[in-house]
Amino acid sequence: MNSNEHGRAVDLITQRDLEGIAENEAQWLASHLAECRECASFELALGGAEEAMRSATVMASAALVASTQAKVRVRAEQLREREARRMLMAISFAMGVVFSTASAWVWWKAGGWMVEHFGLPSVLVTPGLVVFWLLPAIFLGVMLFAFPESGFEGSVMQLFMKERQRGIR
Repeated sequence: MNSNEHGRAVDLITQRDLEGIAENEAQWLASHLAECRECASFELALGGAEEAMRSATVMASAALVASTQAKVRVRAEQLREREARRMLMAISFAMGVVFSTASAWVWWKAGGWMVEHFGLPSVLVTPGLVVFWLLPAIFLGVMLFAFPESGFEGSVMQLFMKERQRGIR
């Protein structure tokens, strides 16, 4: 037997219990283990080690349990904060779309009125339509950039989360 076959057998033995192996690989492994005492003893040793690990009782200390619970609570709070921030960003996006559309429509009507009454060329009104269409989105983007995530961790987010939790419970 060469070392490649032994390496393959060891890999299949360790993979068999964790992930499972294909039928043809299981057949090859069974025939190899029947022929090779070294790999068969490795399989027995691995099985014995697994049984020893399963039979040992592991008790966590009260401090470890308390520390883990505290970390889990902190992580849960962080996830709630992230969810609330995503909600605020979604609301901001929706408001941006609505206000952008509304301001573009108002500029379109106002620009048409100015072209009609003051005789202005429509070339001056068209860029204004684009500017007024993008202005609310630019404003909301600047606000989100000016107040990054760490800025929302304070009272606004806490109020939002308290209101949301009251509605859920």
